[in-house]
This record gives sequence, structure tokens and C-alpha cells, in this order.
Amino acid sequence: MVEILGISGSPVKNSNTDRLVRLVMDSTGLKLEFIKLSKCKISPCDACMVDNPKWGRVFPCQLDNQCIKRDDFQKIRPKLLEADALVIGGYASFRSVDARTKTFIERCGMTLAHCPFREKPLMMGKLGVSIAVCNTKEHGNVVADQIEWMFRELHMLPVAKIVAQGSFPCRFRSKCFVRRLRAVPLDALEYPKGIVRNPLSDKEVIKEAQTAARIIRETLEMRRKEAIKC
Repeated sequence: MVEILGISGSPVKNSNTDRLVRLVMDSTGLKLEFIKLSKCKISPCDACMVDNPKWGRVFPCQLDNQCIKRDDFQKIRPKLLEADALVIGGYASFRSVDARTKTFIERCGMTLAHCPFREKPLMMGKLGVSIAVCNTKEHGNVVADQIEWMFRELHMLPVAKIVAQGSFPCRFRSKCFVRRLRAVPLDALEYPKGIVRNPLSDKEVIKEAQTAARIIRETLEMRRKEAIKC
């Protein structure tokens, strides 16, 4: 049984987002699984509606918490229900969450948040950690808040929000007068190719990741002890 499920929206191999998600998961010592959304085929929600003889015009997923679209989300859904905790990492793209993570959030929200015929929400009580990798903290907070919002919509318990700066430089920033990366000094024009920042070299980020892992581990241990007493 997978105890903690990690999901990364970054398409970059071994990206900063991947590594931060893995750092949190690995630090828990729990049985885990990592999913990279760029390796999956998941389509956006189509807001499809059907005519139900009893309820009228409704979203079909409201009736049975199942999406009628057939793609890789159908493979991930059982893992979401099985896991005790989720660690979801996205990155800032044009001041918002990246497209893959946003698509995943949409599909989770529509199929797992609506539970009119159940005693309790399907994801209720599961723990959630939101991770955002960004150029500026301002944009990163937007991303982390969007992921955390999904946790709350699913009646999960957000336990940590990690925002880490780690971006790639624009090769034309010294010549472009329209767009310059504000996260690096504008007079520092000769950065080497590759990553400007490595979040895993930031002691505060590592501390936050380890703290999130500890909270997950201790919370799940406490729940197991309570279950045994019952």
C-alpha cells in the first residue's frame, strides 16, 4: 500500500520540482510512489453535462465521482484514494500554476470534491503538502496557494507549503528591454547556462521539507495508534 504519493508538474528531467517532492517523501521513511505528470496523458476537464431523468442537467462525475474521459487520470485516481498523504509540486508559469498541474487539479476537483451521495468526501482527512518552484516568491506563493486550495476543496488537511526559488535564465536578458528576470541582479549578465538557483542548497528550504515530512510521519503514526486503541 502506498502511504504517500508525490506528484510533479515539471516536464524537466530531475527538475527542482521533482527533487523537492522526492525530498519530502524520502524524509518520511514511508512507502511512497512518485508520478511525473509529463509522463502521463491527462486532458483538461471538459465540463461535460448529461440529462439525468431524476436530477436533470448535471455533471456526470457528480453522480458517481467517476470521470467519463478515458486517459491516465483513471490510473492515478485509485492511488489518490489509497494514499494517506499527497505531496504535489508545480512551478510558476506566467504568474500562475503550470498547465499540467492545473489540469491535474481540475480533474481532481471535479471527480473527488463532489460527493452528494456519500457519507463523507472521498479525500477527507488526507494530508497535503504543496510545493512551488518559482522565479520570484510572489509567483511561487500563487502556485502553492492554488495547490493548497485544491487540498481544502477535497477536505484534506494541508500541513505545509514550500515555496522555493529556482529558475532558468533568459539567454537574451542583457539585450531585451521588455523582459528581464527580476530574481537576479540586472547587472549580473554573465550567469552560466543552467539553473540559476538550486533550492536543495537552501538550508531553509531543506528544513521546511524535513519539517513537512516529520509532520506527515508523526500524524500518521498517531492515527495508527488511535486506530489500534479503538
